[in-house]
Amino acid sequence: MIGLSVIIVCRNNLRYLPDCLASLHQSFHRLSFEVILVDNSSTDESLAFVRNKFPAVKVIANRGNFGFSRANNQGLKLATGRYVMLLNADTITKNNAIEQLVDFLDTHPSAGAAAPKLLNIDGTVQRQGGAFSRRFWLAKEPVQVDFAVGAALVVRKEVVDRVGGLDENFFFANDDLDWCLRIRQAGWPIYFLPQVEIIHYGGYTIKKFNPLLLVEGWRGGLYFARKHYGWLAYQLYRWLLVLAMLLAIPCFVLFDRPRSAAFRDILFLTLKGEIKAKYEENTVSH
Repeated sequence: MIGLSVIIVCRNNLRYLPDCLASLHQSFHRLSFEVILVDNSSTDESLAFVRNKFPAVKVIANRGNFGFSRANNQGLKLATGRYVMLLNADTITKNNAIEQLVDFLDTHPSAGAAAPKLLNIDGTVQRQGGAFSRRFWLAKEPVQVDFAVGAALVVRKEVVDRVGGLDENFFFANDDLDWCLRIRQAGWPIYFLPQVEIIHYGGYTIKKFNPLLLVEGWRGGLYFARKHYGWLAYQLYRWLLVLAMLLAIPCFVLFDRPRSAAFRDILFLTLKGEIKAKYEENTVSH
């Protein structure tokens, strides 16, 4: 059996894929691995690059943008490793980081998943978690955490078989939070390993402003609240969001119309209660 299956979801990531795949292949010395790339209908040369430069990579080419959760689940279905890893296309693996994550799980059989420290391109540490999270990303020793970011996360295949894949009602954002919560509820602790480092460009698409990601991020937050905290908490969150959007739309309408339009879409989906991801039902090719 292969030691590790690495799943990378791609959409127009040609700028980052060369460094990501090169560093990934250079990081393995002892562990057998496979790479599964799931492309969400890229319009750049991402697929051509992978097929030409890394022909061993298994490719799933979607004829539509299936989002993060569904695309990762496609990869999980093909994975044959003892462990699986979700890895963002905008990452650079340092040294033998991934093998260190697998070694930790091998020597801690009760652990369900392990995640590295994520670094910005300038070497500073990326914050992980919400506004009120304890500062585990500054830990000096391996520490058990409530959740880890899906940009780089190694999970035991046994855990995936028991818990299932990502919830496809999340298009983007909150999916890793939900998955980690389900893993912990099944009795598998999750660990953060500060000695293991992976560079993550992180947020470059958001900095360019992508209305789809903004809308689906808020939709996912609403769905997460309803799924895990119940009807009352969901309604409170829902109507607070309605108020926030009503205040935000007129503030942005004059000088940032795209953002104002995205806020309007968030307002409408919140009022309608459309909290599950919507997909184009397109076919895929391998």
